[in-house]
Amino acid sequence: MKSKQYILGVLTALLFASCSNDEKVVLKYADEGDSGNPNPITQTLKEKAKFKIGAAVKMKDLQNEANYKNAVLKHYNQITAEFEMKMASIWTSSTAYNYTAADYLVGFAQDNKMEVHGHTLVWYDSFPEWFKKAQYDSIAFEAKVKVYITDVVGRYKGKVKSWDVVNEVFADGGAMRNETVINSLFKDPIGFYGRCFRYAKAADPDAKLFYNDYSVVLDAGKRASIKKMVARFKANGVPIDGLGDQFHYATDTNRQTMKTGFTDLASTGLLIHISELDIKVNTGKSDSYVFNDVENQKQAETYKYITTMYEELPQTQKFAISTWGVTDKYTWLTSFWHSKEYPLLLDADYNKKPAYQGFLDGLK
Repeated sequence: MKSKQYILGVLTALLFASCSNDEKVVLKYADEGDSGNPNPITQTLKEKAKFKIGAAVKMKDLQNEANYKNAVLKHYNQITAEFEMKMASIWTSSTAYNYTAADYLVGFAQDNKMEVHGHTLVWYDSFPEWFKKAQYDSIAFEAKVKVYITDVVGRYKGKVKSWDVVNEVFADGGAMRNETVINSLFKDPIGFYGRCFRYAKAADPDAKLFYNDYSVVLDAGKRASIKKMVARFKANGVPIDGLGDQFHYATDTNRQTMKTGFTDLASTGLLIHISELDIKVNTGKSDSYVFNDVENQKQAETYKYITTMYEELPQTQKFAISTWGVTDKYTWLTSFWHSKEYPLLLDADYNKKPAYQGFLDGLK
C-alpha cells in the first residue's frame, strides 16, 4: 500500500512538472473562484483584447473600497470618470475650477499605466447653475466655453488620451434637442459644436476627439443626423476622430437592428467607441424579477454578440469598449430605473458573471 502511494505521488509530481505555463494558469484561475466552471476563464478582458477595455469609475469607490480598486486594475486598462470630469463638477464659478476628483483619477491612471477617456466637455445637461443663470449672449457664452475647454484640455494635455468633446446633441429621431440653451442662442448650433472641437484640438493636438450619444445604432433618424454632422465637419476641416455609442441596451434589444445600425455608423470611417456599455436584464422593471441562470445566459449571449460585432470592424476603427461601471453593486440603473438591475460583468461581490465569459468569448 505504501509503495502504491509513493508511485502515485511520483506520477502526480511528474504530471505537474510537465504542465505548460498555460495549463498552470488554468489551474491558478480555477483556484480563484472558477473551480465550478468546466471551462475556467484564463484571461482577463484587457489581456485578450487588442484594443482598450475601459470602465466608468468614481473616485470615492477607488479610494474607499479595495475590492473595487483591485477589480479595476485587474480587468481594465482605460478609465472614464462617471461624472467627475463633467462641466458641472469642475466649473464651480466664473473664475474657479475644482480639479480634485479629476486630478485624482488622472493620477490613478498614470500610476497604473492606464489610459483616460475624458467625459465630457460640452453636454446640455451639465452646464453649471451659475453659468445658466448668467444669461450670456451667444458671443459671451462661446467665449466662456472656449476658455473652459482650453483650460481643462490643456491641464491634461498628454495625460487624457481622448475626449468626448460634445455629448447628446440630438433628440430621439434626429432633431436638434430643443431643451438646450445652445439652440436658443445660436442660429447654427452645429457650427458652434464644430468650433468646440477646434478649441479642444488647439489645446491638445494629440488627443483623440469624439462625439458621443445614446441609441445611435438603434435610432436611424439620430444616426442620419450624426452622419450629416460628420460629413459637414469633414468638409470644413473640423478635427473629429471618432464616434461613441453609449450602448445602454438590453437582453431583448433587436440584434439585427443593432448590427445594421452599427455597420452604418462604421461607414463614416471614424474610430468607433462603445462608450457606456451595460446590458439591462429586468426589462419589465419588475420588483419580483429573479436574475436566474437562464437570465444570466441571455445576458452573456448579448455581451458576446456585441463584442463579436465590434471585432468585425477594421482594426483601424477599433478604439475601445467601455462598460458604464465596474460592478452591479454600484450600477446607475438601480436608481435611474427604480428597479432591480444586474447589467455589468461583475456581480455585487466582484465575482465574474457569465456575462464576463460572453464578453471574453466575443473577442478575437
